[in-house]
Amino acid sequence: MPYIAEETVTQTRGVARGPIDGRGPNPAVGSEPDLARVLRALASDTRLAVLRCLAVGQDEPSVIARELDMPLPIARRHLRSLADVGLVRPGTRGDREVYALMQHAVSLLGTSLVYGVSGSTMPARKQEETVSASVPRPPLGCTLCDNSGFVGEVLDDLGAALGEARVYNGQIQEMSSRILTAHEEERKRIARELHDDTAQAITSILVRLRLLERSTEDAAVLKNVEELRELTSGALDSVRRMAMDLRPASLDDLGLVPALQSYAEQFSQSTPIAVSVEVEGLGRRLPRDVELVLYRVFQEALTNVSKHASAKTALVQLKRQRNEVTLVIEDDGDGFDPGEYNPTQGSGLGLFGMRERLTLVGGAVQVESEKGKGTKIEARVPLGKKIRTAR
Repeated sequence: MPYIAEETVTQTRGVARGPIDGRGPNPAVGSEPDLARVLRALASDTRLAVLRCLAVGQDEPSVIARELDMPLPIARRHLRSLADVGLVRPGTRGDREVYALMQHAVSLLGTSLVYGVSGSTMPARKQEETVSASVPRPPLGCTLCDNSGFVGEVLDDLGAALGEARVYNGQIQEMSSRILTAHEEERKRIARELHDDTAQAITSILVRLRLLERSTEDAAVLKNVEELRELTSGALDSVRRMAMDLRPASLDDLGLVPALQSYAEQFSQSTPIAVSVEVEGLGRRLPRDVELVLYRVFQEALTNVSKHASAKTALVQLKRQRNEVTLVIEDDGDGFDPGEYNPTQGSGLGLFGMRERLTLVGGAVQVESEKGKGTKIEARVPLGKKIRTAR
């Protein structure tokens, strides 16, 4: 197989090992963030010429500008564009601005980048004298190959596949957003009905039982009424607790911090787990969608602690630093191996739901746990970004 084709296949396989959008650590492309962006950047002959200048040691913008007969600001703009996609690295030498060609830039495009398709001789200037820098030809197999369009076809197919993957990913996220939005709306409706209808009806029953208790002196009747009143009071507490779990009024009316503190207090009273809440940097309310998502993550995390951790204490930390808010829930329970849970078997649905919700606000969740050493869940949400509605 010709050299360029081998390189392209190698890079394509490297992208395949990463996420569907081509982002993230990639063994074949180094730290290159997005292959499609690289291809767009290299669609310009001028930028290819800039890279060839760097390949022969012309690393200063002023030198490149003179070599390519272009204004210095234009040369700097092309260099910055190449740096943005990770093909070159900016730096300084003394008080001069310089740029270095990244190794994976050469690896990514092979001889087609540095040497050209048919070989060429490039002029270079040094100390006001014009010299020539001979650029070797590519391997003979590249020029004689019958499938000379193979590389372009592979890159075109790869770009199309990445584009389709992004579209599908966007559609999946949009569908997930709609499902979660409908879920929250239904929670809100049921909570309101429990509070306004069911709780009020049970309260009326309690009032009538108290009136009945006062209107009779029969010991047997009084005993039965007292038992009924206790059962009814318990039912009222359960209804109010369900309404709060579904959609706490304090979250909508007062914000995230009071809602967390109120839930933690009631959780500590109803379970043997002591929950403490620490807040830092929250001088004002967060966006409502962010508050709702963080509250659900907090709620799900404590539910998992209660069901699975056998913990005695749990610490909740909510911090805002500049344009990011962090929620940490840490317990001293049994812990587990994060690599063992399987969402398809139901054991990981809580963590899966956290990730789904956080994705809607551009956030992410990290789980640290070890058997016998407790669990730490950390959710991070950037502020100031466009948010998908999740109310």
